[in-house]
Amino acid sequence: MFSNLPDRTRNLISLAFVLVFTTMIIFFISLLLQQNPRVTSRNLFFEVESSGGFANITLQAGSVAIKTSTTVTTPWRRTINVKSGEEVYLTAGNPTQSGKIRCRISYNGQPWKDESIEAPKDGVACAGIVP
Repeated sequence: MFSNLPDRTRNLISLAFVLVFTTMIIFFISLLLQQNPRVTSRNLFFEVESSGGFANITLQAGSVAIKTSTTVTTPWRRTINVKSGEEVYLTAGNPTQSGKIRCRISYNGQPWKDESIEAPKDGVACAGIVP
């Protein structure tokens, strides 16, 4: 197809093709490397249920931290906004040493982390990195 063209013209066409092809590759690579800026945080719903009516909890979620075991009445619920990529955890212990205890973390109305246990075992933990 290009055999009838002079050498200089064939070289210019080849160079133009390589430049266009290289530019397209760079463009597509830059698209793949961009992070999705739309989802930067999520509202997480934390919940603890206990058949005894009380639970000892600890929590780390964004700027909210309950580092010392704290007794709460159950069901205990809290919604916290947490940045994507952060680690969160919720632990719950059963002070009555009887019955059932459960922790749950949800987002977008869907369960994400869910653990439950029957006595005599003492506690549960729900943890993960926020998607």
